Amino acid sequence: MGRRSLTHTLDVYLNGRLAGYYGYRSSAGASFRYDEAWLGWEFRFPISRSLPLVSSTQNGDHVDAVFENLLPDVPELRRVIAERTEARSDRTHDLLAAIGQDCVGAMQFLPHGVTPADPFRIEGTPQSEAQIAETLRSLSTTPLGINPEEPFRISLAGAQEKTAYLKHDGAWLRPTGLTPTTHIFKRPMGVVGGGLDLTKSVENEFFCLRLAREMGLEATQAEIHHFEEQITLVVERFDRRPRRAGGLVRVPQEDFLQAMGRFSGQKYQQHGGPSMRECFALLRQSDDPIADQAAFLKAQLFNWMIAGIDGHAKNFSIFLEGDGFRLTPLYDIMSAAPQQLRSTFRHKDLQLAMSVGRRGHYRLDRIVPRHFDETARKAGVPLEARLRAFKALAAAAPGALSRASEGLPEGYPVEIAEQIVAYATDRLRLLRDYADGLQ
Repeated sequence: MGRRSLTHTLDVYLNGRLAGYYGYRSSAGASFRYDEAWLGWEFRFPISRSLPLVSSTQNGDHVDAVFENLLPDVPELRRVIAERTEARSDRTHDLLAAIGQDCVGAMQFLPHGVTPADPFRIEGTPQSEAQIAETLRSLSTTPLGINPEEPFRISLAGAQEKTAYLKHDGAWLRPTGLTPTTHIFKRPMGVVGGGLDLTKSVENEFFCLRLAREMGLEATQAEIHHFEEQITLVVERFDRRPRRAGGLVRVPQEDFLQAMGRFSGQKYQQHGGPSMRECFALLRQSDDPIADQAAFLKAQLFNWMIAGIDGHAKNFSIFLEGDGFRLTPLYDIMSAAPQQLRSTFRHKDLQLAMSVGRRGHYRLDRIVPRHFDETARKAGVPLEARLRAFKALAAAAPGALSRASEGLPEGYPVEIAEQIVAYATDRLRLLRDYADGLQ
C-alpha cells in the first residue's frame, strides 16, 4: 500500500480569535474547517463568501482560491519569496506559513497549535528615510521588501512592486510580532506588457484616485512621498482601523475573485474571470444592493471615462460584516489616457477588463455609455441604481475635472493630469447626452 500523505495545517486567526484550520495534503489539495468555538460565537461570520459557515471540512479549488488570492499574482515572485523565506515550496499553503501574518483583510496564519501573541499590541522597528529608500530600491529583486536576515510576515496581493509599513506616532515602523501594517508603498511600474509606459504610474494613480473622490466615488486615500531619490505612492489601508482600547483592528474583507472562488490568474474576463453581470449578481446580495450596484456601475463608467483598463474583479472588494457584506472603497485605479493620446499607440490594445453591451465590447474606442446600461439591465440592476450611477457621475464630472487639477503636489508632472482630464472631458459629452435621456 502507498504511504498516506501528511496533512499540513495552519490555524487561521481573525483579530486574535481562532476561526478555523487551513489544511493542505498533496493527495487531496487544500481544505478548510471552521473551529467549533467560532461557529458557536454570537458574532460569527464566514471568512469568505466562498466558505459558508458549516461544521464539515470544505475541499476543492474554491477553497484554494480564497487563500491563493492573498499572495502576489506573479509566479516568479512567489518562487523568489519561497527561496528567501526558506518556505517548504511556492505552494499557497507553504507561502502563507512563511509570510501570512499580515495579509489583505483580517486573516492571519499561524502554525497549528501555536498560541498567538496579543494582536493589538503595537510593536515595530523605526525606519529611517535611508532604510525605506533602500528597501524601495531593492523591490525589483527582493519582492515585498523581504530581508532574509529579518523575520518577514507581510503578504500583499497584486503584480506591482510594493511593500508595507506601519505609521505610528508620526513615524514609519517595520512591524514585528502580529502588529499590522497601515500603509502600502507602491513603486513606479515602468514599461509593462504590450509596451504600455507606466513609468509615471505613481503620479497617474495618485491623480486617478483624487479624481474619483472628486466625482463622488469612495476611493482610498493616497499621497506621493519621496524617500531620498525614490518616489512612491503611499496608500492608506482601509482594512485597518484604530481600536478604542488601543492598537489596530484588521477589517475582514475579500476581493471579488475570493468571493466567487476564482484564482488570481482569472482576474480578467477574457482569461476566464468574472464578467460585469457576475459582479452585479454578487452585489445583489449585499447589505445595500441598490447603493453597491450603483457604485460598481459608476466605477466602471469612471474607468471608461479615464481609460482605466484595469477594472478587473481583483480590483473590487467587499467588507465582510456579520451575515452580510458591502462594497469597499475603490483602489488601484490608473489611466491609459496618456498612451491613448500618443498616435503611435494602437487603439485596439486599450481594452476594458470586463466587456459591456450586447456584443461584449472590450475596446475603449468602440464603447459608449449605452453599452454599460445594456449590461446593467441584462444583469437585472434596478432602474434606481442605474439612474443613480449615470446621473450622479454626469452631474459631478464637470466640476470634478476642474477641481482635481488644483493644488497638485510640488513637482507633479502636470501633463499627466492634463492628458487624463482631456480624455475624460471628451467622454463626458457622451455620458451627459445618455444620462439626460435615461429615465
